[in-house]
Amino acid sequence: MDGDEAPAQGVPVHLLPEDLAPALSELELVADIWAADAREARHVAERAVALTRFARRRRRERIQEFGPRGGPGLDSRHRQPAFLADFSETLVPEVALLRNCSESEAEHLLVESLILTTTLRGTWTALYEGRISVPKMRALVDLLGTAKPAAVEEIEALVLPVAERCSVPQLRQRVRRALTRLDADALERRRKERELRADVTHQSMGEGMGRVVIDLPVWRSAACVDAVRRLADQQRSGGDTRPIGVIRSDIAADLLLRPWDSSRPPVTAVLTIHAPLAALDPTGDQPPAEVSGDVVTAAQCRDLLERLDMLGVRAAPPGGSVQVAVSDPATGRLLAVGTRSELRRAAGRRRQHRRASNRPADARRRSGRYPSEQAADGPGLPAPEPTTAYRPTAAQRRFVRVRDRHCRWPGCRRGPARCDLDHGEAHADGGPTDCWNLCCLCRRHHRIKTFAPGWGFELFADGSVVVRTPSGVSRMSRPAGSSELGEPDPPWLEELAPPDPMRC
Repeated sequence: MDGDEAPAQGVPVHLLPEDLAPALSELELVADIWAADAREARHVAERAVALTRFARRRRRERIQEFGPRGGPGLDSRHRQPAFLADFSETLVPEVALLRNCSESEAEHLLVESLILTTTLRGTWTALYEGRISVPKMRALVDLLGTAKPAAVEEIEALVLPVAERCSVPQLRQRVRRALTRLDADALERRRKERELRADVTHQSMGEGMGRVVIDLPVWRSAACVDAVRRLADQQRSGGDTRPIGVIRSDIAADLLLRPWDSSRPPVTAVLTIHAPLAALDPTGDQPPAEVSGDVVTAAQCRDLLERLDMLGVRAAPPGGSVQVAVSDPATGRLLAVGTRSELRRAAGRRRQHRRASNRPADARRRSGRYPSEQAADGPGLPAPEPTTAYRPTAAQRRFVRVRDRHCRWPGCRRGPARCDLDHGEAHADGGPTDCWNLCCLCRRHHRIKTFAPGWGFELFADGSVVVRTPSGVSRMSRPAGSSELGEPDPPWLEELAPPDPMRC
């Protein structure tokens, strides 16, 4: 399109960065930066008020909770923030679906909003007026959230007038010094709450790398890091020329996995690898693969399989298994799952006991057929048959876990080993125990789907799931292996969403 040509009717005209501030002075650009920070602060303050008002409509006394069978477990009760104790357990998942974010982010925003609008009202006013930035507000919320009201009021009066001239570390230092003098117990309460929320988590960093995060008291974490560094220095002095950081990470992993220690009860770490056959051939296409739910390149997948001595997919390591998944090449929809022996029977090949051949094994493998195998038209590899029982069969469990790969609640990434296999339509209501009516749900989302009032859950034959919140917002999740360009969303999905005030 030429520069003077008008756009066609109905074609949106998008704004580009160069359309903003084409010829402003440096002072005007600085003013724009300040104005943008002030607008961001006001928007965050307005969002905090909206989230607080929304949360008040989800108080426990206003909502019939799950009952004795559907209550949270011990770990969930320990990890729940004190500020959310009076609200329904479904509040965090609902806000996560409303904002289309993770539940950890939704929980953080809810706690921040409740503290800001109820305890730190002076901080909220300064944020709304643009006198403090969002990072400074979050520093105050983090430090003053559990302090006594009298101490909060005095500290706000002390630090807010000078907060605009302080950096975030300087502001934190001022607040800590004042807290130590006015409410030292608040810091101790924060420490004990953090200890109850300690965990070991895995974070994907992209490019096939991950990070193990261990929450420990500061003295134990410092001792662990120092021990790893000293062991790495010893290995470096012994002639290891790899980067020191690589040596440290290998030593830390060995200390956790302890491959040399046979004095303790054995524990098998499970790695789930989803590798398309084309990814195993370095000369062909290079489709991505998955390792424990994280996308990796075909080259990294081959490197991992080679380390496990599985690159030829001849046999699995001890405690593991090799399964072949057959998917629709157009939509990615899973059709069947089987082991190598099941695949051989499905193709009509059956083993016969014969005398060993004099030909080498490699030559027999290159010929495409072992002498002990016989080809015929087989029955194929069908999907698992339905059962009249409530509990799924082993074949159904295998199929659904390979299809889903994680909890099917929109946004949840808990692995299938930590999930229940739930009926989309309840078995007591006539729902069949068939693969199209089963999906993986973690225990928390399983309880919400089964016991929480006002929620909608629908499972379709292709494995797609639609969850509708009590506020009317719907989100869809598709099976992990489905094509990104698969079937379009159902036309009624948009009708279930609340009206958009910005749309005519």
